[in-house]
Amino acid sequence: PPKRPKAIDARAEVSRRDAAASVLSGVAAVAAAAATPSSPARAASSPGLASRLSARDPSLLKNSVFNVPPGAQVYPDFMRGRWDVTMKYRGFLFPSASIPKEKLVANVGVPGFQKLSIAAVGDVGKEVTGYEMSIDPKTGREDRRVSLKSSIDAHLGYEAVRDVIYDASENPNRISVDFVPNRTRNANRIELFCNARESELVPASASASGRTVFVCSEYVRQVTFGLSQEFGVARQVSGNYAHFWTWRGDVEGEGDGSTITGNLLTAAYLDAQDPMFFEEPSRPVVVYSHDLVARRRT
Repeated sequence: PPKRPKAIDARAEVSRRDAAASVLSGVAAVAAAAATPSSPARAASSPGLASRLSARDPSLLKNSVFNVPPGAQVYPDFMRGRWDVTMKYRGFLFPSASIPKEKLVANVGVPGFQKLSIAAVGDVGKEVTGYEMSIDPKTGREDRRVSLKSSIDAHLGYEAVRDVIYDASENPNRISVDFVPNRTRNANRIELFCNARESELVPASASASGRTVFVCSEYVRQVTFGLSQEFGVARQVSGNYAHFWTWRGDVEGEGDGSTITGNLLTAAYLDAQDPMFFEEPSRPVVVYSHDLVARRRT
């Protein structure tokens, strides 16, 4: 039988049923929050992002079709500032009804099966990771240079990123990550291209939980350049995935805004060049889940 990919090794030893319950229960709070009308932070398609997440149906997390380049993500007031984020691995799910799990795990090209194949979650199966998140108090834009570098280094366990090249005002949809030469075999450089974004804000007054809930998504095409077995020839690997974040603030009238909690779902799709692509062309073949706790830095 095929070996399990290293990125989801024995730490992820859960059954399909247990994995499904673990992964999809991470959005339970959104289900309650989205049960009532919401105010979009940015224009969202119908049905809205919160509604799709609340359905707990991975088939609704379809890959985005290339369209008009999206603008930079703008975060709500309760998320602005500098945060220390703790990311805890929850589990994974193989939702495809078309491709057997045994066949999927043999495909090392699926995002998440190798380290750094999903840049922001460099080792999807790592139990606990801490990184920094910085959101500008005025513009509401995330400083991706800070968050990506700290997250990648933390997932690898050592300083590997030399530079993150990103300018949201010039082009919010492309990020270049340069690594210290020969520091990691998995990547010398990563290019990230965002194809679509979506977000929705459910105010505390409209939320059954009494908490402000913010959900946002980002569809990414990642091109990773690294070392190959052939001397002088660079390895180039492309992958497609989407991140779906859920962030929850304090109960209205309670708390001081110093801690927010959340969940990250990452849906991995097959690349168009993958031999299995036409068996599952738009729906995710793997969904990973991580719990998030962010504490405001003083």
